[in-house]
Amino acid sequence: MTEKHTEEEILFIKLCKGLVEICDRINRGEPAYLVNDYQPFPQPLYEAFEQLSIKWILRDEKMRHPSILNMVEAARHSVEAVEPDFCQWVDFPDEPLIEDMIQPSEECEDFASDYSLSLEIDNNQSYILRLMDEIKKYDLPLQTYTIFRRFIAENPFPSEFDQALLLDKHPEIERVKDLLEEAYQPAPPQSHDMGLCKKCGGYLDCAAREINECCEPLEQKVDKSPIIDTVYCLIRPSLIELRLAKIIKEMGLEVELWPELDKADLKITFPDGKIWAIDAKDWGSATRLARKLNQDKIPDIGQSQSFFVVPDYRLKKLQDQAIFKSKYQGNIEVISESELIKRIKKELK
Repeated sequence: MTEKHTEEEILFIKLCKGLVEICDRINRGEPAYLVNDYQPFPQPLYEAFEQLSIKWILRDEKMRHPSILNMVEAARHSVEAVEPDFCQWVDFPDEPLIEDMIQPSEECEDFASDYSLSLEIDNNQSYILRLMDEIKKYDLPLQTYTIFRRFIAENPFPSEFDQALLLDKHPEIERVKDLLEEAYQPAPPQSHDMGLCKKCGGYLDCAAREINECCEPLEQKVDKSPIIDTVYCLIRPSLIELRLAKIIKEMGLEVELWPELDKADLKITFPDGKIWAIDAKDWGSATRLARKLNQDKIPDIGQSQSFFVVPDYRLKKLQDQAIFKSKYQGNIEVISESELIKRIKKELK
């Protein structure tokens, strides 16, 4: 389950979430601070963002990306006003919060996406956590979780017919359909400059440029789209998992997604009954990935072998390979997608 975070960590996570959301708003031509909208950062940051957005507008009636650097400085001062000891531990030498003066760094993106769900859980607002509780409470089949999660991952823009079909095919979802609704919102406006990604449901923003298969523009109009935490914490991470599940199933093997309420991402069963457990990770930051995997383990689901699997396009970066190799100290082997498929084929011989 989710690990507990210190107040300093939560402040840092909220700062990263705020930076990602602010940069996305700027990229869409929106004000950095929206007075009557949800703000994904602490109260003391509001004033800094509000004043900076006014400065951008007054400067030359256009918002310039380099001003983000000023925003970071002001944000830090605001956070430190709340938590004086906050300033030192967040400055990782490997990757800054802002890179190239135009967008959040991979380090910042990963903190924002990886922990945003954790923060929701801390606030008892996570529909995923409550989904697990409801499945246990009503003694629903564990497969309900997989059906629920897979539907969202494969349907970022579901129609009323899509949802009706889901309920007709899987009546057990009726018990948790309110949680399904919480994963979505009325579709935000979109235009040529503010398009949505047909793969993940998020805006075509800097947060997803490096994710394989993402940032493919949606052409048709839709009634609803996923909320931002659904995009970051469920849909985008599921792309590699669904991709692997499809390939392995086509190889004639039994493969289960998110078995036993998400103890692993994939459970692969071979003809001789042997089981492999897979935890797939698609992170932009090799530093953050290594830190996370150093703390991670894959629970027992009857497997004889466990693997962490990273997309090929991530491990092709020599710099990422070097950073990860120097920082990963865990016992579970970390391999690429293609290496996993190669080992499965070898096992089948």
